[in-house]
Amino acid sequence: MNLKYQGRKIPLWERLCQVTWGWYSTSMATGGVAVLLYETPHQFTGLETIGKIVYIFNLVLFLSISICLAVRFLTIPSALKGSFQQPNETHFVGTCPLAFATIIIGADSYGTSACGPWLQVALRVVFWIYVAISIIEAIFHNWYLYHHGMASRQPLALARLLPSFPAMLSGTIASALASKQPPGQALPMIIGGITLQGFGFLMFIFIYGEYFYRLNKRGLPKPAERPEMFIAVGPWSFTALALIGLANAAVEKFPSQYIISSADSTSDATVTVTTGDIALVIATLVGIFLWTMALFCLCIAIISMLALCKLFGGVGAPGMSLPYWSMVFPNTGFVIATIRIGQVLQCEAVLWVASAMTILQVAIWLIAAVATIWAVWTRRMLWPQDAQREEGDKQC
Repeated sequence: MNLKYQGRKIPLWERLCQVTWGWYSTSMATGGVAVLLYETPHQFTGLETIGKIVYIFNLVLFLSISICLAVRFLTIPSALKGSFQQPNETHFVGTCPLAFATIIIGADSYGTSACGPWLQVALRVVFWIYVAISIIEAIFHNWYLYHHGMASRQPLALARLLPSFPAMLSGTIASALASKQPPGQALPMIIGGITLQGFGFLMFIFIYGEYFYRLNKRGLPKPAERPEMFIAVGPWSFTALALIGLANAAVEKFPSQYIISSADSTSDATVTVTTGDIALVIATLVGIFLWTMALFCLCIAIISMLALCKLFGGVGAPGMSLPYWSMVFPNTGFVIATIRIGQVLQCEAVLWVASAMTILQVAIWLIAAVATIWAVWTRRMLWPQDAQREEGDKQC
């Protein structure tokens, strides 16, 4: 299949070669929406089926992106190395394990009721493999970026969060899986989850300092970069929902005197408050103030995008591009964090707000999906940048 562009033919494989690591952000968003539909507090008949369809579609999407990248790297042997050398692409390598993380959580959500106990064993094995990969990604990819001075060539500080994001999301995965694991397996999963969640969050704190410094000193990012401001919502949100989820699992899986028994191991007094209870109270209070910071970052990002609209005197929003998908995945974490807080506080008003936010989030995902399909169809995405060069100069 060939497509014409200003007098010369563009083969389909050359369009496929335009797929970069950043395209996994579409799978991240789709998988996140599938999980969100499962978590929505006010369900209706058929919603779970819709969620399963979205989840299966995400599996196909993830596989398709992987095949396209394989075509690119096999067709142009230097493309794999080059993808790590380009500052605007190498920072988005982490979107691949992030997209796979949504697949793991979705499998636990939709597969538990349909599969036997083997699924939980398989998910436990996959979880620890994911933990190992995310740690390697965090250490060596960050070192690589430091070694080659990539930070100075990446204009938006928030993009440098992504190499550490998969490690942080290990805590989110653990919060989803631990409650269905045997106590002996759940305990190390919870401890491992809180360890990596803390590591990722602290890494983000360092970068947040630079992000807010730049906002104060230089003002808002360029219009094309403003959708990526929504990345700032993610770490606060996912840390809040992970802490509450892990604490909920701890209530069920931790021994009653776990940790606190070391304070006075000789005491025979009856313990009326368990370790899990203490963890849940602390996690909820911490989660609430983290949620507040996520809300602040969300509002700043929304107002910054609205300021571009001509209706508000702006120059107009830029055309569809991959950064727009940053408006989906982090915000999905914010909505799920709201659900977790509403559940633990037993506040129906918060849960109804979360349900309304779910509708808005699904609408944003659909708009981004339709806009992406239209941009690809009209040759504004996945189109060779060198299409106007001479035939002998063409490259992926």
